Amino acid sequence: MMKRIALALVLALQASAGFAACRGIDYREHMPPATLERLERAMAATPFSRGNHWVATKGSRTIHVIGTMHGGDARMAKVMRTLRPALAAAEAIYLETSQQDMERLDRMPPALARNFLLPKGQELRNLLAKEAWQHFELTAQVTGASLETVNRMQPWAISMFLVQSGCRPYGFGLRRGLDDRIADFARRKRIPLGALESPEEALAAISSLPLRDQARMLELELELVRSDRPEDATPVEAYFDQSVWTAFVLAPWVSAQYSSFSSAETERLWRQYNQRLLDQRNKRWMQPILAAGQDRIVVAVGAAHLPGRNGVLNLLKARGFTLTRAPW
Repeated sequence: MMKRIALALVLALQASAGFAACRGIDYREHMPPATLERLERAMAATPFSRGNHWVATKGSRTIHVIGTMHGGDARMAKVMRTLRPALAAAEAIYLETSQQDMERLDRMPPALARNFLLPKGQELRNLLAKEAWQHFELTAQVTGASLETVNRMQPWAISMFLVQSGCRPYGFGLRRGLDDRIADFARRKRIPLGALESPEEALAAISSLPLRDQARMLELELELVRSDRPEDATPVEAYFDQSVWTAFVLAPWVSAQYSSFSSAETERLWRQYNQRLLDQRNKRWMQPILAAGQDRIVVAVGAAHLPGRNGVLNLLKARGFTLTRAPW
């Protein structure tokens, strides 16, 4: 049984790498004035809310912190041309996880598959509201997924792998993003590559979300899929103008406009999601970053990990580093 579920998860991961191109809208261009003002206040109050490339210095240490996007985009070629001097000068480059570990994730051994599964005796159909489960059955049929398998999966995994979008630039299983390009460059130049965490550690962060909240987020996403909401290209476009945090500020607002969920609940769900997926991991990453044995390193992680009170940049500042924005 476990082997069959692991195989199904592998297929889901492979499917996630084949998203169609993003055809959505940038919601920043469609906001009412009051929401735009709120967005600007939030950005002003967020440490390091803009910029995808920063240099942290302290004594003899220099750390180039680069915000990446895990999904591919043709504009990445220009970004790489700008970043090559900083990458070439690095004594080591640290990514979120290593490519070898991600390949192991794709093979999905049964022990790793358990991170995606509900506790024994629980089923997805009992976590979702009846109407949401009925709509999910239709979604599963479209993707070709087995209902027997997905009924055992945690809601976060279903949301990430089966409710697909070409405008989703973050997550496991994506390819040809800036991370991949940086890793390829490092291998060609024989620059040592390191990892800040294992896939198991990343999965533990997201699977630790309370199951009821995971289910509510999946219900929200299913409502958004059924609504007339245009596909959300804000994360992609905000990434390329180096203000990716605007997409995270706006996500609860966009969700509330096209669903039955209240603004308060969408904000609570997104806040908890960001705390588990961003804040907790950022704090854990400080140990390998500070313990790195080289004086000149590059840390390349998802751009959403850079901003905020608990963002990588502010955490480095709190440890005595001086931060300077650099070309990107």
